[in-house]
Amino acid sequence: MSRDRGKKYMKAVSRAAPQAQQVVDRFHLVRNLAEVLEKILAHCRAEIRQGDGEQLAPAKATEELPRPLPTPAIWQQRTPAHIEQAHQAHQASRDDRFRQITELHAHGLTQAAIARRIGMSEKAVRNWLKRGAAPTWKRKSRRRSVFDPYAPYVLERGPAGMHEGKQLYEEIRAQGFPGTVRIVQRCVKALADEPSPSLLPPVTAAERFSAHKATWLFIREPKELTTEEQAELALICQRSATAQRSYQLTQQFMTMLRLRRGQEFEMWLQAVEASHIAELSGFAHSLLKDKDAVVAGLTLSYSNGPVEAQVHKLKLVKRSIFGRAKLPLLRQRLLHAA
Repeated sequence: MSRDRGKKYMKAVSRAAPQAQQVVDRFHLVRNLAEVLEKILAHCRAEIRQGDGEQLAPAKATEELPRPLPTPAIWQQRTPAHIEQAHQAHQASRDDRFRQITELHAHGLTQAAIARRIGMSEKAVRNWLKRGAAPTWKRKSRRRSVFDPYAPYVLERGPAGMHEGKQLYEEIRAQGFPGTVRIVQRCVKALADEPSPSLLPPVTAAERFSAHKATWLFIREPKELTTEEQAELALICQRSATAQRSYQLTQQFMTMLRLRRGQEFEMWLQAVEASHIAELSGFAHSLLKDKDAVVAGLTLSYSNGPVEAQVHKLKLVKRSIFGRAKLPLLRQRLLHAA
């Protein structure tokens, strides 16, 4: 009996068909492993990016050079300092709350108990623990201002006109500017202080690092990766010892899964314990609770594939007639489908 790792399925099969051999579906094993890897790599992000900090330092020495102004198309109004400070304060509060959640979770409290204790919803606690960090909120669109239509005129004045806020105000007010002189002074300061992208070193793979995307570099077979993906993977493993060890253990597990080497499961468990990576150890302990079915999934050819394919087919047919027909037609289309 092929199934996923849900406890209810395990109990149902044990009661209804105790003589059947239970086999954990390999797709669900990979998904569970991917969730664990994403948490590990999220914690490794600062370590992976650490090498880029040294590359940014030399750029500060050239900051005194004249900097080109941005074009009207890419200029964006700077967030006022008091708003930015408020955002940083709220983010610091969220980060501290996340540390509190992880400490309580490490002491064995359930997600529901943590939610009651600190006054959050259980869903929020679960999501924060799953992502491995406190959420951040960033503005997704450009900050708009009444000054935007007049930015091209100010930019045409060049750097020489950036220090004449009051004079610029009088000039654009004559053109119909509805704002105040304070808005002009603030926006002109943002234009004058705009850093030049040319001062920064080229973007590296570590700077673009995403735990979610890197997870699938760890899961896939090395020979399937492109040259760029192989270079990114090598950089991640080089920068972080935890990531490197996690990659080795992940590849051992995936090789065992692809080649049906269930007999190597015990050796893999020992290697995970020796790694002292908490997230992987937790994943290994969860597999031990369903060891026989997991080993069967890593050894036998059975899987949920045929069932999942039929469910997918059912959903496609259902969506194609949604709002235009009811169950009788859906039943006929499925029974008579070629």
